[in-house]
Amino acid sequence: VMGLSTLGMSSVASADAASDMGLSFSANVAMTTDYVFRGISFSNNEPAIQGGFDAEHTSGVYAGTWGSSIDGYGGTEIDYYIGWAGDVGPVGLDLGVTEYTAPGDSDFDGTEFFIGVSGDVGPASLALYYYDADDYDGQQTWELSGEVPVGMVTLAAAYGNQDYDSSDYDYWSIGASTELGGFGFSLNYSDTDISGADDTADDNWWFMISKDL
Repeated sequence: VMGLSTLGMSSVASADAASDMGLSFSANVAMTTDYVFRGISFSNNEPAIQGGFDAEHTSGVYAGTWGSSIDGYGGTEIDYYIGWAGDVGPVGLDLGVTEYTAPGDSDFDGTEFFIGVSGDVGPASLALYYYDADDYDGQQTWELSGEVPVGMVTLAAAYGNQDYDSSDYDYWSIGASTELGGFGFSLNYSDTDISGADDTADDNWWFMISKDL
């Protein structure tokens, strides 16, 4: 019992020390019926397990990691990111870099830089992001997204364009989310304009249950 008490006191002391340094930590887990990213299913329209860990400083600097089960590439995606987010005048600014990796297949790996601005328009929150990932055939992405609360539900929508050296495609999504009993629930739909797209890039529906820790 004394050992457990000591461990508990040590954990509290560590948390207090982190708080004194302006640091905060969070984690999240999720189960989803499909892992869809920019209009394309990365899990081949199959369920996926996801989770992440984040650290944030009061200066606005943040870093974290996020992972998901995927189809192919060894079956696992693990991403690492670092950035800075804060207010610049009337808008929010977010800039940083993400490293995408698949421990089972280095062909998946690549670096993407991003910058985004956000702000409120009435009850709606809007964001515009630009992503540059030269490792993926010169990939450049623009995405405009927004969300608005309606009672206990938050409605969201996004429209983006992903451009490569030799081709490009548009994607869009809509969704609704809510919280109940400490869990998050969301229902989402996305589609693309990829000509002759298979099921992974056409009419994707997915349901997600998530939990912040």
